[in-house]
Amino acid sequence: MPADSPIQAHRASTRDLARALKPLDVYRWLLEYGYFPEAYVLPPCFRVAKKPEKLLRYYDPNKNFKGLKETECVRVHFPKTQLTDRTFGIIEPKIHNDIAYHITRNWKAMVDAMIPPESIVSSYSFPVPVSQRKPGRMGELRSGRMIYEFISMTDDDLATVAYKFTHIVKADIKNFYPSVYTHSLAWAIHGKRSIRYGGKGKNRRSQKFVGNRLDRLFQYANDGCTNGLPIGPVVSDIAAEIIASAVDCIISSELKKADIECEAARFKDDYRILVSSEAKAKKVIKILQSSLKEFNLELSDEKTTISALPDGLFRPWVSRYHLVNPKKRKRFTWKQFRELYLAVVEIDRIHPNTGVIDRFLADITTRKGELKITVGPYNLEKVISMLLMLGTLRIKAFPKIMASLEQVIRTDSGNALTASLVSHLEAYLQTLSADEGRNKYLISWIGYFLASNDLLKFLKVKPKFKDLIANSSMTGRGKLFDDAPDFKLIEGVKAAGKRVSLFEHLDVFNPPKHLD
Repeated sequence: MPADSPIQAHRASTRDLARALKPLDVYRWLLEYGYFPEAYVLPPCFRVAKKPEKLLRYYDPNKNFKGLKETECVRVHFPKTQLTDRTFGIIEPKIHNDIAYHITRNWKAMVDAMIPPESIVSSYSFPVPVSQRKPGRMGELRSGRMIYEFISMTDDDLATVAYKFTHIVKADIKNFYPSVYTHSLAWAIHGKRSIRYGGKGKNRRSQKFVGNRLDRLFQYANDGCTNGLPIGPVVSDIAAEIIASAVDCIISSELKKADIECEAARFKDDYRILVSSEAKAKKVIKILQSSLKEFNLELSDEKTTISALPDGLFRPWVSRYHLVNPKKRKRFTWKQFRELYLAVVEIDRIHPNTGVIDRFLADITTRKGELKITVGPYNLEKVISMLLMLGTLRIKAFPKIMASLEQVIRTDSGNALTASLVSHLEAYLQTLSADEGRNKYLISWIGYFLASNDLLKFLKVKPKFKDLIANSSMTGRGKLFDDAPDFKLIEGVKAAGKRVSLFEHLDVFNPPKHLD
């Protein structure tokens, strides 16, 4: 493949920037910013407000991890659709600390495992933020950066080289994080044969291998289970990236043996591979299947496709959206807002669970968080209702909707609308509270919005919730783990609201200019 391929250039650049990071900086970042799931999952009051100041290890592998006990993750259920959930996990902080410790004490080896030189598959999901503008320094974005990496992969780099090929394979690892076999982490870092058969069989349990240490800690973080990584913590992303990269090495070797010229990219568990014939595309899928089996993983049948280019290359909703919103507007009239809104609902119906609603919310908002439509008594009810309905279509967008509404009431003109907004949200909250178990994600964000903006006093009846996450989101009180005095993981909601607005918390509102 061409040496000047932007896909390979991205890979080389990421590797150089990652290796230049200082391990202690990475350790501190993992403890503070990488502990909780991405910003859209939990309100800002879930924050590592206290942690060890110095590099620290709680459990000594040379003493068989004395004192280490099996713990259960705190589960956070995020509704993907009306019928299915995605479950995030919050790891016990001392175990999480030690996972971060062993990763960063072996940082360059971890980078080499995530970006192995023998792989021709370029990953666009390096878990730790790096910055081309500030080599050697940690980047600023987490979730936002990941979104723009995916866009860069699909809309820029793959599109640039696609003319050399005829077909694209799109494939997805089935149920990736819950399916990860924790022992395979050591296989990925040190080699499967070395761990399974080396040292006359003793390497399987030897704690001199960092992969075995991480395997043990991830098991104890997950109630002793050898299957599954908690979704959310960046240390899990690092582990998953190491395993996926080991699969990439097998894929690369098999592609070379089969003499298949291609461009291959991966975003987390999502593959995009360009090839020069349908027959080669089918062969690629067989190679993917066999390579994944080496790590007890498999392809998702329903998400594996072959398309003749240019089909399958671009995100199909983007062109439809640009037809109805061809240029950015500084302001929207009520009619323009309404018509674009209806078009977005229609596009989402054709292409569900895509980014069209997120794009719409970004486009109707300035970089300072102000709505580009004037909201007043004459249209407040309509705007609130329309935005909240978008939240039912794409649950992930609900926090952004609350962020937009928060910006409205924090302006002088919007302050007069607060009482009406609270009344509307109170009625919605009462409806959701009838099924707290199913609606606790939405409840958490509404509760935090009201509490952080000192609006609970306007409620006729202050609700009480049984769920720890929902209750803590509104009260700023609660304890995630009992035996971790070195850590403070929940902040008062009013303090959190003063520290950061919802708009700032959800950093994806401000993309880099070249991806805007």
